[in-house]
Amino acid sequence: MFPLKYTIAVLVGVYILIVRSLRYRRCKSIQSKFSSRPLSSMTAKEAHGIFRELRELEFPYSLHNSMGIALLKTSAIPTIAKLLSATGQLSEKNASKRGADTEIILMEAHDREPGSDSHLNAIARMNYLHARYRKAGKILDEDMLHTLGSPVVEIIRAVNDNEWRTLSEVEICAVGVFHKCLGEAMEIPFTLLPSSKTGWKDGAHFARELYDWTLEYEHAVANPTHSTVTLGRRFLDIPMFNVPTFLRPVAEGIVGTKLDRHMRVSMGFPDPGYAIQGLAMTIKIIRPFILRHFSVPRPEFMAVHALNESPDPVSGMYTINFYTAHPWYVKPTAKHRWGLRSWFIRLFGSGIVPGTSSGLYRESGYDLKSIGPAAQEKKGAAEMEETVERLRKGNYASACPFAV
Repeated sequence: MFPLKYTIAVLVGVYILIVRSLRYRRCKSIQSKFSSRPLSSMTAKEAHGIFRELRELEFPYSLHNSMGIALLKTSAIPTIAKLLSATGQLSEKNASKRGADTEIILMEAHDREPGSDSHLNAIARMNYLHARYRKAGKILDEDMLHTLGSPVVEIIRAVNDNEWRTLSEVEICAVGVFHKCLGEAMEIPFTLLPSSKTGWKDGAHFARELYDWTLEYEHAVANPTHSTVTLGRRFLDIPMFNVPTFLRPVAEGIVGTKLDRHMRVSMGFPDPGYAIQGLAMTIKIIRPFILRHFSVPRPEFMAVHALNESPDPVSGMYTINFYTAHPWYVKPTAKHRWGLRSWFIRLFGSGIVPGTSSGLYRESGYDLKSIGPAAQEKKGAAEMEETVERLRKGNYASACPFAV
């Protein structure tokens, strides 16, 4: 009779082979679409489809975290931090709502179908909220390009440094095409990039050039000021809000390992100690190993949807499926009120979960045409409509920005 230990060994070996075969299937499928086509032929719609697969199925954890790190890094740029401090949008009282609003607008732009009303309204809302500060010279073109480039940096870093595989050339191209189209829609000039006059051969070329420029810009301008230190602390307090007090030093240290030293210095964050660095490195080694060899890929029915596909039938507004600090715009369903995360927050965090604050956190949902700081709420409808019309006329959704 075959010994039990050999049977177990064979079964484990077979399982590992099955996992490995399934693990790379999605990546190969994405690459196969361009096996006989140049990457320069990738359209905005194709890029969005690939990007959405990465966000919802392949690397949802890392890509969600990359957005948080990119937003955190904005407070290290003195010009941006000074403006946010002056407007009071990131005061202790307003910080969690400002963070939630920003994430929602970005997710609407990232996750909705290109050319859909929600997608175009998200871009229009961003443009409206930035417009008066850009006209007044309080937001520089360099800052806008950094705002576009920082997510590109963090997406590539998050996957290549922390995941079970690195991004393929096709996937990097998709990131580049998506952000090139988004930057054009936001009227961000690319003249600061080296190839702005000669052009980029494809989205991967653009993504790498924007990546390099963004890091160089951060190194050149990141410098500690009263605003950067204050805003850095406010931004970091948002993800730490529901972390148990005794774990916060560890969690903050882990975040610190994801930032370059000059960015930590600009925001007044200490360098992570050797123990924290060792813990972070251990996680970076063990997690990808387990995912690569022992975890089957996420199936379609388990796709991570941060946004709901349709509006709430009662309020007519959209709600979201996650929250970081306060439960802004989260419908108080049984899952959100009594799920595992809610119990963790009740026992170890703030205790604030959806449905416990008498509508304070707008559980009925949000309206993209009015979301934002209190002073701009329900304003900008005409300006937004102009932007949406411009994008529709410009065939934004089916654009092919690097076609020869």
